[in-house]
Amino acid sequence: QYLSHATGDDKYRRAADQAMDRILRLGKLDPSRKDLNARRDDHVRPLDMEGRLFPVEIHPREGKFVSDRISMGSGGDSFYECMLKQHLLKPFTMRHLHLQYLQVQEAVLSKVLGKMNGMVFLGEGSSGSSNPTRRMEHLACFAPGMLALATLAKGTQLHTREKQMKAAESLMETCMTMYATTSGLAAEMYEFKSGRNAEMKATTNHKFSLLRPETVESAFILWRLTKKQLYRDFGWRLFQAIERSSKLDGKDAGYSAIQDVNTGTSTVSSSNRLDRMDSFFMAETLKYLYLLFCPDSVLPLDKYVFNTEAHPFPVLEHPPYSGLSPQ
Repeated sequence: QYLSHATGDDKYRRAADQAMDRILRLGKLDPSRKDLNARRDDHVRPLDMEGRLFPVEIHPREGKFVSDRISMGSGGDSFYECMLKQHLLKPFTMRHLHLQYLQVQEAVLSKVLGKMNGMVFLGEGSSGSSNPTRRMEHLACFAPGMLALATLAKGTQLHTREKQMKAAESLMETCMTMYATTSGLAAEMYEFKSGRNAEMKATTNHKFSLLRPETVESAFILWRLTKKQLYRDFGWRLFQAIERSSKLDGKDAGYSAIQDVNTGTSTVSSSNRLDRMDSFFMAETLKYLYLLFCPDSVLPLDKYVFNTEAHPFPVLEHPPYSGLSPQ
């Protein structure tokens, strides 16, 4: 969308619109929604997304879903985010995406949102089940920010905004709890165990931390929209944990991922470091940490939209929408 705006060449916008339209038309009707299954096809509005589900794998040549896995973690996260953010970028010409996003969001949350011992989490689901797995990836911690950001969409009703924000803050509490480790950093994936010794703990093969940005991204958005100090407090604790547990010493510049977020000491030893520093650490994690402590006048959320990789794009349409026509 922005590339066409910047160059004046509409081919980029057309390609993006065609891709999104094709994916939306693939949406699978939730088999548990008897009310929707009873409808005749000719009574359904074009691209009505109510009850539509989107598994995470599509065949690259046939253009069909090849799995039943529903996720807001790896493989599925950016799809939901792009729906919302295209609308926020062009709130008039892409206004149809607003309702479709809300419908798709409600459908996916019905499959992946779980609750246990007062904790809300995002597991994985399938179209044939309403019980998500009791595992949550750190990648899914972008969702609190996305849910909160949706309250900025033009025309969102008050009760919808309140529902979105409540869900955002509940999930954010879980995401911040992921950082209650010895190192102060979050693991890649957690499992939720019920029973007498109910707990949330890092899964055996996912105890490492790649210094991912999703939770601090959500903290930035929630701070801007709620002004609740706990989000800045979280960001400061995270920054201190990164400096203490991940920063390399001496002449070696940079920060390293760590192998186990619970090593038994407050300072991570060299043997617990992984020989990698992902590009998203500087491009996203540090950027959102910086913005969390900036005044609201720096990249205000009503004037800029951050894409899935934290690049800010200016909102392209502002009221009054004279001279514009829907695409």
